[in-house]
Amino acid sequence: MKKVYHDTPDNFAEIQTYVITNVEEIARTIIQADRCFFYDACAFRNHMRILNPECIFEYIKRMGGIVVITRCIVMELCSNDNLLWKEHIRYLEKMYQYGIKILVMYEEDTFHVLNTCFSGIAQINLMLSFAVKTAKSKTGTIETILNNNSILKKEIFISGENKDSSLAKRFFREMRKGKMSGDDLGETLAAVCMHMLSNIREIMEFKYILLTDDKGAIALLDKVIKNVKQHIGRRCVSAITTPKICQLMVQEHITENKDEIESIINAGSIGGFIKIYCSEQYELMPCEKTVSSGEFAKKITGNTGIKIYL
Repeated sequence: MKKVYHDTPDNFAEIQTYVITNVEEIARTIIQADRCFFYDACAFRNHMRILNPECIFEYIKRMGGIVVITRCIVMELCSNDNLLWKEHIRYLEKMYQYGIKILVMYEEDTFHVLNTCFSGIAQINLMLSFAVKTAKSKTGTIETILNNNSILKKEIFISGENKDSSLAKRFFREMRKGKMSGDDLGETLAAVCMHMLSNIREIMEFKYILLTDDKGAIALLDKVIKNVKQHIGRRCVSAITTPKICQLMVQEHITENKDEIESIINAGSIGGFIKIYCSEQYELMPCEKTVSSGEFAKKITGNTGIKIYL
């Protein structure tokens, strides 16, 4: 039976206390944050299985970070019964109790964030158009949906000015309506939002970070990273995998406990093994390696000179 997606779970009230959904507060929180960590569904599921995730929360907090979960990612997290799992709810509760601000935002809320910084609607719509062109693929869900809606496609890709303030809302709602099981729409729309937000001038680099354990999502985001650097002229967007955040936590002296690192990796690994993209002490180039969770934990806590990229 085909899964039907809804952007609001039937048990959303169970997380309402823990998350921020008001669009005005969302805009204010994003603008004021030093880092915005966007979760994808894969990383969220892996992290919710960690017995003691407080070290991840501490890393986010030290970076001046907030957590952003877009509505399409919420849709991907839900079961066929349109319910968030008790594990999802408990993880959000733990994060909230640790003092992390969590935004659950409609993708079109990005328009409102930008509208607080830029006065021209046509200018923001151009940012949307540029972000969509960059993030979409020729065989992806966005392309398919736009090909079936010629009017919206023309509005998104038109070369002239578009001063319609409803464009972003109509675009993102149409995308969510076309959500299919197994597609990459959640990560793609998050990438579009991150690309758009990169237009806001910041003092710090890498404000928008995707938390992901999906190599396909990283390849998709790589187009956005390069495009933002080329056309906006700043390094605003990046991605962090669970192995990478483990090394970052060790570097920040949040944890240097081998067993704790091993437990974090085991929460999302298959058979206790993970693939990492890394370079070791005397290696000239990074490469992909398969290691056990125990070996990984030993390497990054043992001052071996390893550098984790993904």
